[in-house]
Amino acid sequence: MKNILYFLVVVIGLLSGFNANAQETLFEFPVAPDTCSNIESRCNYSVQHFWDNCNLSKPFEAKNDSLLMEAMLTYFDIMKAGANVNVSLASVRDLMFKSQANHDNFTKLLSIAEYLLYFHDFEFIDDLYLTFAKSGADATWLKKDVRNHYATQVKRIEASKLGGQLYDFEYTAITGARKHLSEAKSNANLYVIMFSDNSSGSSIERMRLSTDIAFGKAVESGQIEVINIIVGDVPKKWDADSQSYSSTWLVGASKDVADKIDLRIMPCIYVLDENFKVIAKNRTVDFVKNLFSRQ
Repeated sequence: MKNILYFLVVVIGLLSGFNANAQETLFEFPVAPDTCSNIESRCNYSVQHFWDNCNLSKPFEAKNDSLLMEAMLTYFDIMKAGANVNVSLASVRDLMFKSQANHDNFTKLLSIAEYLLYFHDFEFIDDLYLTFAKSGADATWLKKDVRNHYATQVKRIEASKLGGQLYDFEYTAITGARKHLSEAKSNANLYVIMFSDNSSGSSIERMRLSTDIAFGKAVESGQIEVINIIVGDVPKKWDADSQSYSSTWLVGASKDVADKIDLRIMPCIYVLDENFKVIAKNRTVDFVKNLFSRQ
């Protein structure tokens, strides 16, 4: 609720000329001029000029970390409120380029973006976070292992972007045969891939999904093909977990799939169309259950 209210304050401020500096902020946020006559133009202006009053060469003090986080959240909320995607991406590129005037500032901004994506459930469009990650991968002054860390993120996300075709990963089927995702091709309209592990939590979530009546009917009718991939080594005894799988699911294991695609939670669900294009990613069992309970 707090985040929703904060988001509304930001949007109202953009439309009415509200000065966000009425509350304590790290720096004065921009106010779109009256010549910006619609939501997109006001958001575009605010995104383009958001960091104008921030001295990026001056170190961000640790005592202001919470204010920096709020500034970043405001920045992203304005983008979500209606800014053009290309304007947003250009703004991030400019921000990360200018922040290299102070390496500590650069790494702090990069770390906040990563925190929001992987530990805060903040919804970035893939290309937006990729812009941050690519700046880290390309910063030659960063340590090699840090650059490699971001380069790996870039590779994973690009192999599993929303709207793009999911990487055709390899897995070991329950029969022991080596297969690729593309071999699961059927007449289904949707493919639901549940990436899980051998933990009790994953077992419970598999059971919740496999016993859902509405979802089960969609699977039985052939509308959906379900593939459960255990992330890690092939279990020594497949039968030990057999009760948490539906007999209608394809089941396999892949030791290196987490190195190939973008998995932020576990269990992690991807929804693909009939051509294996990603239409939802990093979703929970509840998301899928709710999706089909409405149909």
